[in-house]
Amino acid sequence: MTVETGIERTDGDSAPLRKNRDFSLLWGSQAASQLGSAVSILAFPLLVLSIHGSAVQAGAVGTVQAVIRAVFQLPAGALADRWDRKRLMLGCDAGRAALFVILASAVLTDNASLPLVFMISSAAAVMDVLFGPAETAAISQLVPAERVSEAFARNEARSYAASLAGPSLGGFLYGLGRAVPFLFDALSYLVSFVFIAVIRKPLQQAPRKRSDSSLVSDIREGVKHVAASPFLRAVILVATPVNFALVAAQFSVTLVLSENGYEPSVLGVAQGVIAVGGLLGAVAAGWIQRRASFYNLLLTAVSFLFVLLVASALLTGRLLMVLPLALGLFLAPAINAALFGRLAATTPDHLQGRVISVVVLFATLTASAAPLASGLLVERLTGVAAMIACAAAMALSLISALCLGGLRNGTAGNSSV
Repeated sequence: MTVETGIERTDGDSAPLRKNRDFSLLWGSQAASQLGSAVSILAFPLLVLSIHGSAVQAGAVGTVQAVIRAVFQLPAGALADRWDRKRLMLGCDAGRAALFVILASAVLTDNASLPLVFMISSAAAVMDVLFGPAETAAISQLVPAERVSEAFARNEARSYAASLAGPSLGGFLYGLGRAVPFLFDALSYLVSFVFIAVIRKPLQQAPRKRSDSSLVSDIREGVKHVAASPFLRAVILVATPVNFALVAAQFSVTLVLSENGYEPSVLGVAQGVIAVGGLLGAVAAGWIQRRASFYNLLLTAVSFLFVLLVASALLTGRLLMVLPLALGLFLAPAINAALFGRLAATTPDHLQGRVISVVVLFATLTASAAPLASGLLVERLTGVAAMIACAAAMALSLISALCLGGLRNGTAGNSSV
């Protein structure tokens, strides 16, 4: 059965994405806000430490944000389908800009406190979660189905670039003044607000009225849709081990090389090399996707990732162990773009937010535990054991990709759609 995607086709839809005005505005809005967020990620723990907080309290900021994102992920997806997505995104941008102005003002007047920092960071995390599914679901409304995967590949490049440039920029701005990174983040959300405000195309089909159903029943409908779809179940089963393996491997590299006496500056360069691999892969993801079918691309990428993680395990303890990881991360954006591009292109618009939130929640849930698992394996066993565990997780993903038929037909629909 043909699955309704809700993509409005107009003249020029097949033009290159760089000529797609509305997608370019959405992409640019998130380039600004993601860079601002990457700056704040470094600035938050530094600020906590500067106001007599402990290292534990500094780390707790990130932990609290992670918990909030997990708790609010499913409601955020339901609200992205229930409410007007553009207004939701604009509200989140305006709210986050106001929050960071308040925090910067408190820092400038020496009124910043630990409770205020936790309150601001937690509220911003809630708005991050609310914004995410709405922005992701909007992509299939702004670009034609044949370019959705390419659009997600560009988003991957944007995210890697922000994560690579953000910490360095954050350190520089913090050196200028403790409030400067947060003012920068506030400005990034204002830029995002303006860009989104001038998007012309609707970001969804007619939003559902709030009285149609309860939020809980909306969430339940999204979960049932994912559970009934062989493709979406397969996406989760393949993506979950991939995310765990890549996060755990990067964390293990830092621990192992540190234990082997490498200086922090060298560790920073090593992580930079890995990140550059991801950035180059994101830039090339669109080109890679055009040269292979969805299933063949996925199978090839996961196979190479498994081989490269085994190679990195064999090189454990030497600086060379980062090279296979850099090559592996080169392939990761193509997988993400292919999976989520196909998901967005084939999921009915009225379910996009909920389906995306369910898939993202379950596909990334184990990745949040990856650093802890890696640390335990390195501490209790060896670095080699930690890297072998990463390769084993990737092998599980490869087996799932080979055995699950839902990935071959590549449709997110089911008989009830």
